[in-house]
Amino acid sequence: MASRRINISMQIQQTMQKRILNNEYKINEYLPSEAALCEEFGVSRTTLRDAVSGLVEKGLVKRQQGKGVLVIDNTDSVFTHSLRNMMLLGNYNVREFFETREMIECQMAYFASKRATQQQVDELLTCIRKMESITDNTNEYVANDMKFHQIIARASANRLLIAVYDAMGPMLEEVVNWVVVNGGKVESTMRCHMKIYECIKDHDSDGAKQATKEHDQISAQMFQDGLINGVNMDEFQFRQIWDKK
Repeated sequence: MASRRINISMQIQQTMQKRILNNEYKINEYLPSEAALCEEFGVSRTTLRDAVSGLVEKGLVKRQQGKGVLVIDNTDSVFTHSLRNMMLLGNYNVREFFETREMIECQMAYFASKRATQQQVDELLTCIRKMESITDNTNEYVANDMKFHQIIARASANRLLIAVYDAMGPMLEEVVNWVVVNGGKVESTMRCHMKIYECIKDHDSDGAKQATKEHDQISAQMFQDGLINGVNMDEFQFRQIWDKK
């Protein structure tokens, strides 16, 4: 019986999600009342609440005490939220993550070298200078490393690429932190970020792509070197990083 309720709940969730994405249920407006929806779909309050909970989890709506269920999003952030959950909950290994990171970051750098504004170029250099000056604060170093790549993402001016990269953000931050702590190498000794910056500044698209590829491959190798007992990246699931924290 519970299985049947779940199936019906999923069908209702899909119907309501379609209505949100088609603007039948509009952003910043409340869904019809619980009673009205139960009557429309011919289900119990429990089944309907299960469906709404799925929409909440996807970032499409939020419950407001005493007011109802508010539609809050039907834009790119829904995709970002869903993709992030998929990456966090799936059994993906670290090799898959690094391969995906390399593919996305290389293309971002390629487009950024063509489209970056002068302000964005200046911001990249500021991040590098900060990374070079940080000697004992891992969190601050990682924050500037992340900001550097986020600026490149914005400079790519490709909204779908940015959405995918934003979804990877929390995972990428953990990887960068892992590499800095276990690899012990930073910008002042590696100069990887400076090479990327110089190519973007000089509008060298192929150079930016190649420099980013080298940066990501070095990062992947440093991550591998930080693993112990002969474990390789094919065996190390991404979510195990959290188990090590």
